[in-house]
Amino acid sequence: MNLPTWREWLFSAKALLAALLALYVALAIPLDNPYWAMASVYVVSHPLSGATRSKALYRALGTVLGAVASVAIIPTFSQQPLLMSLVMSAWIGALLYLSLLDRTPRSYIFMLAAYTVPLISLSEVNDPSTLFDVALARSEEILLGIVCASLVNALVLPSRIAPTLGARMDRLLGDGRAVAARLLASRQLGAADQALLNRLLVDVMGLDAMIVHLSYDSSSHLPERHARDFRARMAMLIPQLVSLGDALQALQRELDQPLPELDEHLQQVERWLEGSTSGISARQLRERSRQLEAWLGDQHRGQALALESALRQLRGLIDLWQDCIALRQGFAEGHPERAPALRYRVGQLVGGPRHHDHGLLAFSAASVAAGIFLLCVLWYFSGWEHGYAAVFIAAVASCFFAGQDNPAPFIRSFLVATLISTLAAATYLFALMPNVQDFGSLATLLAVPLLLLGTLTGRPQYTGTVVLLAVQTISTITIQDSYRADFPLFADMALSTAGGVVFALVWVRLTRPFGTLWAARRLARQGWSSLAALSASERRDDFARVVPRVVDRVGQLLPRIGQLEDGGVAFGDAIQELRICFRLLELQRAPATLSGVLGGLFAALGEHFSACARAQRQLALPAALDAQLSRTLDALLARPEQSARHAARAVHGLRLALQAPAAPRAETTRQAAGGLA
Repeated sequence: MNLPTWREWLFSAKALLAALLALYVALAIPLDNPYWAMASVYVVSHPLSGATRSKALYRALGTVLGAVASVAIIPTFSQQPLLMSLVMSAWIGALLYLSLLDRTPRSYIFMLAAYTVPLISLSEVNDPSTLFDVALARSEEILLGIVCASLVNALVLPSRIAPTLGARMDRLLGDGRAVAARLLASRQLGAADQALLNRLLVDVMGLDAMIVHLSYDSSSHLPERHARDFRARMAMLIPQLVSLGDALQALQRELDQPLPELDEHLQQVERWLEGSTSGISARQLRERSRQLEAWLGDQHRGQALALESALRQLRGLIDLWQDCIALRQGFAEGHPERAPALRYRVGQLVGGPRHHDHGLLAFSAASVAAGIFLLCVLWYFSGWEHGYAAVFIAAVASCFFAGQDNPAPFIRSFLVATLISTLAAATYLFALMPNVQDFGSLATLLAVPLLLLGTLTGRPQYTGTVVLLAVQTISTITIQDSYRADFPLFADMALSTAGGVVFALVWVRLTRPFGTLWAARRLARQGWSSLAALSASERRDDFARVVPRVVDRVGQLLPRIGQLEDGGVAFGDAIQELRICFRLLELQRAPATLSGVLGGLFAALGEHFSACARAQRQLALPAALDAQLSRTLDALLARPEQSARHAARAVHGLRLALQAPAAPRAETTRQAAGGLA
């Protein structure tokens, strides 16, 4: 493990300062449970100021929503424990489902509102008349911690998210530039390039969380808009490069000898991408590409369609890269005099709909709700006074990791952290706290371990564990305005808490035994099913409805493929779905006069995609479908109208995508997960 950097020490010091400030104010007011204000600081604190403000807002909204639900549910059903347990569990399941639907940091609103109900209400279930006061006090304590964290983070050397996001954008551009340059030099994508593109798409999808925080870090909407437009175009860079590689390879197969003019043009584009060509603009490259398309097409009529396809894909790459560079520059300027003129049309991907496996998400939420209901029933019939702690902590552990394919390992780590925090709290409460005389000595006692723990918060592999240790330890110590230590009560609460996490672990083992392979197969099947539905659709589907879901689904599939060790699972090229989708949408735009030519092709494609969906993997291109593609292409090329030429280009691109290797590339898919560690 590397030693903490000065930025990590700075963040830890700021978090400690905010936590001690919250504790001091809570003790001075005084609030009933001052330690909740202190613990809340560590929940919302983040090394970046914008992320702290957004997390603070989400936690505040979730706390208020959960408090309102507690006041509404518990007094109404307090005389009917089983019905109360059922209603509370249904609330947790419904809010958790909403949280799983929103994969941005905003989902914390719903998750917090879900488990805040048992946190606030279960300890007061025998005396619901005090519930409003308890809910109000708990909200005040949490909101105080939020305010202190936000103030300290904003006033003491704030760290803006924009530079971090800008550095991430530069790294993505560098990776994309490297792959594009190798493609133009070699005319093909190697296995290492494919792995890098897969990882690049996963990283691009990961920009969403940072962009959400960006709106809380800037006084202008322009940087956020530029970042979203950049993210959309970088997502399209991957299929654009793969399509260009397929077109160049197909052209090489059809040509008897190299074309010096084309090779020279590709070299110019390569140098332009690398920024080493002076005096040549993107506009000049596009014009040269059109000239070559017309001239070489006349010289090589038999390969005219392949030439046209390759040069059009090349112009798409030029437009896309020009947009990415302009958007990165606009983001750096923050307030440019005017927005850059964008050529590559992907506006439909900005804020577009996402792919959701509603069945799997509903099952995940329902299994959590069922587990909480069962635990409530066990608590009710056991008569265990402090058994409510088990219900609350089980709800927290289950909700936190419900979105994972296999939550069990994460809940097991949660259990270990809970046990460690219990031992640390016992040491403080019964060995160290009796020596505390004033707030200064208390702050000194807490400062060293919290300062050391805080330095690890900014490291993703430790963030969850560190926050849990800090929050659990502070909460278990139960700092009050005077020293109060009751070992039987402490032991009973500790046993209840550990028992709740153990129950959550056992329950998830029983109800969620599926894992990553099962989730990846579902995504693969849904992808091929969507292509089959698109082939059978009688209406013209638009990019804004279809493409964002496909991009999102591919972004979910790639990291799962990378985690699998079973190379026999032939998911093929995960980018292929997106490429096929584009060509199908282009064919759907063909006029009705071409329906007689295209009708048979759509039917054959639908049958093939349905077979792939049943197999949950890409199947080799059937000979009958390949023949159908050839007949359709010949029929379109024989027609004089321009629309037939456009449809022919789409069929040609579709054939290239379908002819991509169907065999699994285990090494490539495992490398794709390299950026996720």
